[in-house]
Amino acid sequence: MGTVHALNRKGEMEYALLVDRLEQLVLRGEKMDQARGYLQREEVWRSLPWESALRWARLARIAGLRELCLSILNWMVVTWPDREEARDMRTELLLELGRGPVPVEAVQAAQTPPSLDFDDKLTDSFTAMRSRESAVRRYLDLFQGREDVFARQWADKEAGTQGYVPVRRAIQGEDILEHLQGRKTYGIYLLQEDSRVCLAVIDADMHPRLRTDKLSAADRDLARRERDYLLRRLPELGRELGMPCLTEFSGGKGYHFWYFFAEPVPAALPRQALNRLVKRISPDLTCFSLEVFPKQDTLAGKGLGNLVKLPLGIHRVSGKASRFLQVRDPSPWAQLKVLDNIGRIDVEILERHAGGLDPEQGATVLVHPRHQAWADDFPELARLADACPALGQIVASCRMSRTLSVRDEKVILGTLGFLPRAKTLIHHLHQSLPDYNQHLVDYKLSRVRGTPLGCKRIHSLLNMTQDQCLFENAASYAHPLLHLPDWIDQEPEVKSERVENLQAALDSLEGAIRQVRRFLRPAQA
Repeated sequence: MGTVHALNRKGEMEYALLVDRLEQLVLRGEKMDQARGYLQREEVWRSLPWESALRWARLARIAGLRELCLSILNWMVVTWPDREEARDMRTELLLELGRGPVPVEAVQAAQTPPSLDFDDKLTDSFTAMRSRESAVRRYLDLFQGREDVFARQWADKEAGTQGYVPVRRAIQGEDILEHLQGRKTYGIYLLQEDSRVCLAVIDADMHPRLRTDKLSAADRDLARRERDYLLRRLPELGRELGMPCLTEFSGGKGYHFWYFFAEPVPAALPRQALNRLVKRISPDLTCFSLEVFPKQDTLAGKGLGNLVKLPLGIHRVSGKASRFLQVRDPSPWAQLKVLDNIGRIDVEILERHAGGLDPEQGATVLVHPRHQAWADDFPELARLADACPALGQIVASCRMSRTLSVRDEKVILGTLGFLPRAKTLIHHLHQSLPDYNQHLVDYKLSRVRGTPLGCKRIHSLLNMTQDQCLFENAASYAHPLLHLPDWIDQEPEVKSERVENLQAALDSLEGAIRQVRRFLRPAQA
């Protein structure tokens, strides 16, 4: 380990030099067995000061020693109970390992929780070992890149830089296990030697200005809304075109949307088809930039083409594990199980959409049954969510059961509150929220007055900078409800109290029926 054994004559450890040297070895993937051995020396890490101990825990996590990382963090939350960084990292790691949060009191009683390590779970029995082999084969079968070379990620965490070095051989199951265990991180070159691909990716990265903890409240709300909108809308658009995807948090600065093909296809086909999706959704986004990989149609010269990091590994700079968002359980085994149900896209579908044909001009649109049922029940919401980026983002947050900000709610009430079915629509959106209060929603709705919120005011409230929508029949006062074909600007109709009460009762009954059906759906599935 060389300078890793940095002890002075008085027996005092030069902590900064020690951790710096270990960090260089771990991030570069050099002398990993020696590095892991030193990281596991309990008498060393228990003598570290706070800052060095936190770095030590991060290095253990990057090196694939997640149980060691958890042990260090357990010691830290007991030793320094007022420091939040270790507590937050410990909570995140417990979720990553597939465990619920453990109270600090329980940690004090037992420093080392029962091991649920990925290897332990998979090798407890012959059956588990066979399951592991099957899962790895499925992983290799889906994530096929160039046949004779793949890549290993390196990182300089202090400089915040990272890159890949080619590994000149075919990737093997043992490499996948190293990747899944976090010991190393690998990527694949998407184009095969004949310039065909078995999969493609839409890479969604958050803009650099938003990759900081010092964001304003307005920027945080905007980034949250756009994230929810992106994660729901892009897969939804793909399903409508018969191109489903697997969504992954990359562990770094954004998300990957994976598209798998029934057979290797010329790279130009998925590039053109996926760029069509990107072109459709990009105007609605200001916080994320979207790119399609591969970026080239054919290999040129001695180049290897575009590379994408394989999923479910540790990002060497952030130290975070990537995960598939379709599965709530972040443990590796549960994450791998989702691959059993991944569908592949036929070449005919890619050919149909590669030419840029608009669905309304003859392409077959395959709408997911659940989305179609939602659109049939709430056509106003479906139309507005598709046509208005601002409302689309808020509707996506509601459907994903996120908490709405005060400004989000003001926009919802100031637009949908003027529709004939205002009560039904607004209660439907709020029913999925964790803080839903039927009577409070009714009260707020009863306070709606005047005219719908205008586009300019909505963009100001939501901190949106993209261009506002253009309407064919240009109105002096533009607002989102003009997207509805039946909308007519007029004074609200005066209704008799009896008719209004009967309608309110009917709306409440319909809402209750939908709520019951929502709870019954999992039992019937």
